[in-house]
Amino acid sequence: MTFFQALRRTYGGSIAFLIACPLLALVPVFFEVVQHIVEVKIGMYQSIAMAKAVEHDPWRMGFGMIKVIALILPGYWIVRFLAWRDPRAAARPDARAVRLFAGFAAFQIALAVLQLFVLPQIGWVLLATFVGGQVIGILIAAWGVAAALGNAAIGPRASVAIMARQIPWTFVFSLVAMLPLMVPHYAFAALAILGPKALLWTVLLIDSLLVGWLSAVLVAASYVAAERAAGRAGVSLRG
Repeated sequence: MTFFQALRRTYGGSIAFLIACPLLALVPVFFEVVQHIVEVKIGMYQSIAMAKAVEHDPWRMGFGMIKVIALILPGYWIVRFLAWRDPRAAARPDARAVRLFAGFAAFQIALAVLQLFVLPQIGWVLLATFVGGQVIGILIAAWGVAAALGNAAIGPRASVAIMARQIPWTFVFSLVAMLPLMVPHYAFAALAILGPKALLWTVLLIDSLLVGWLSAVLVAASYVAAERAAGRAGVSLRG
């Protein structure tokens, strides 16, 4: 699989998921809207100065954590859809897969808590946190895919063994996959602060829909990268 083939599979898979499972796709959108409501209430979009003043407001951080969880949990049904292209299989709460994925999700949530509430949100620490988070995400990608598919044979250690040699390729691939949607996401945030206030909720609602697509792209990119790495290691993520 070439780099550009992987990108096509990522975006093609994400769009197929959005079309086939619209209600599931709206879960992260809903929680993005909720966070925007909180941000409007605390005055974040009044001005640049106000945005900086309330950036770490407890309400914003708390609902931001809820949003992060709402971005992690869809990994279960997005991976299952990408594997089988069956909306019913994607949504089905398979007991074994749910149990395995719960462990993976708990690890990701703990990592998010560390990043949001423990590590300083300043300067080089932010950059180091981003890079470190990306590397950890790459190393556990195979674990997350296997867990969602109910494969207990690939846990954290096996995932690291599968993904370790693919860190450089996957790091670049993940960045390239997210940038086409991440850039407009931040552009909408800037527009919400600097643009006409009459358009504020139009901008925020469009941004929320964009985040729904972005969440599907992030999971699809991880799925494609994990499958590629597992294929090179001669391992099946489906058990």
